[in-house]
Formats: sequence, C-alpha cells, structure tokens
Amino acid sequence: MRRSVTTGVLLLVVAFLSMSQNTSALDSEQVVELQPTNGQVAKLLAMDTDTSVVILVKQAATSSLNKQTVAKSKPEEKKSEIKKHTVEENENLTKIADRYQVTWERIFFKNESIKDPNMIEPGTELIIPAAEEELKEREIPKPVPVVVPITSRRSATTTAPAASAPAAATTQGSSDNRYTAGYCTWYVKNKRPDLPNSLGNAATWVSRAAASGYATGSSPRSGAVGQRGNHVVYVESVNADGTVNISEMNHAGLWVTTNRTLPGDYFSYIY
Repeated sequence: MRRSVTTGVLLLVVAFLSMSQNTSALDSEQVVELQPTNGQVAKLLAMDTDTSVVILVKQAATSSLNKQTVAKSKPEEKKSEIKKHTVEENENLTKIADRYQVTWERIFFKNESIKDPNMIEPGTELIIPAAEEELKEREIPKPVPVVVPITSRRSATTTAPAASAPAAATTQGSSDNRYTAGYCTWYVKNKRPDLPNSLGNAATWVSRAAASGYATGSSPRSGAVGQRGNHVVYVESVNADGTVNISEMNHAGLWVTTNRTLPGDYFSYIY
C-alpha cells in the first residue's frame, strides 16, 4: 500500500514537471531539462518514500525557478520612433538640425528628395534620422558659375567706370565691410550691412548664410540678396510678373554698377 501511494505521488510530480516544461515559451536550449527519465524514476522508487518525494519536489522547484530567471533576462526590443518635420516659412536645414540635435548634413543625406540643401520650400516634409542610423553620404551640390551675356538682359543701365576707384566709393561702404572693394560682394555687403564678413566668395554666400542661421530660399523678395554662380546682387524690388529689379557691381567690370530686370527664379536668395 505504501509503495502505491509513493508511486502515485511520484507520477503527480513527474506530471507537474512535464506541464511546467510544455507551457514555457522559452527555447528548450536555454533551460536545463530536469525531468527525470524512466530509469531515474525507478531508482527513486527504490529509495525511501520520503526521500524520493523530497528529491522530485526539489527538482520541480528548481526547474520552474530556472525558467522564470531565463524569461526575465530576455531584453525587450524597442522600435525606433520615426521623427518627421514639416518645413515652416523662413526655416533652413541648419535651424531644423539644431532643433533635433543632429547635423544638417545628416538630414540632407536622409532625405533624397532634397536636391539642393540651400533651397528647401515651406511645407516640405522631412524625416529626421536617428542618432544611431547609418546613412549613405550624398554629394553636396556646388554652385556652378553662370555668366549672363549683356545681350540677354531685359534692361540695363551702366555707370561708366572711372580711371581709378573714386574716393567717394570707399567711404560709402559699410564700416565693417571687409570684402574687396569694387567687387559684387563688397557692393552687396554695403546694401546689407547685417550680413557677416565670413560668407567667402559669391559662390558660397547662400550655403554659408544658411549655415549661419539666415533664412534662404528660391522666392524673390525686396531687399533680399540674390546669388547665381559666383555673383551676388541686391534685389531692389519684385514686379507683378515675378521678375526682379536688381542692382549689382562688377558684372560689366570692376567698380561698374549695373541695374537689370531678370526672372525671379534666376537666383537663390538670402533673406
């Protein structure tokens, strides 16, 4: 009778071990199998009843504890949240990058729809790259110098250059103007003294102004600086048909001031 009771208890314990292992969601390779074999059960049955039951109960408790420990050690996977930004009026890549604590180059690399980092239109939706994301670098376009033939001007008036630079010309410049006198950059700096002296040659004005936090774009505005290739101009006014009236220096020659009317989409602008 005692042997039957012992056998029944052992079978219950073995059943408990089997259920514990079958209901576990863990990989079988991660948990040590503690279910006794038939030979082990037979050996335990030959022992003292109390001893065999205690051994099997301990094995069951140890198996359950090991499974719980392995389950807790599994790290939870977190999906990176995709950040999007809609470009607002007077925003540039530098301002947007500062807001999300990334570089404007990474935003440019991520968003292949941006053809020119100096020209982004309001309403454009950008994807902000994650800090750990690996991005394929893209070539940043460089301005291509373009010279407009005098015959293609719609209208132009030219002031003939003097034999040497007139004394009044240098004194009329901004006191903080460190560009070379008589050139287009020097002239535009006089018209826009708020611009820094660190914009370099005319070809880099828009890109460097954008990097310095100035608003840039492709829509003409009165008082804006227009840049095309290695030349900058000052927008005197914008006409109803979208053309712009500009003033400039050194388009027709050093110290030569020229006024022209050109299509508004001819330039990139610094506002």
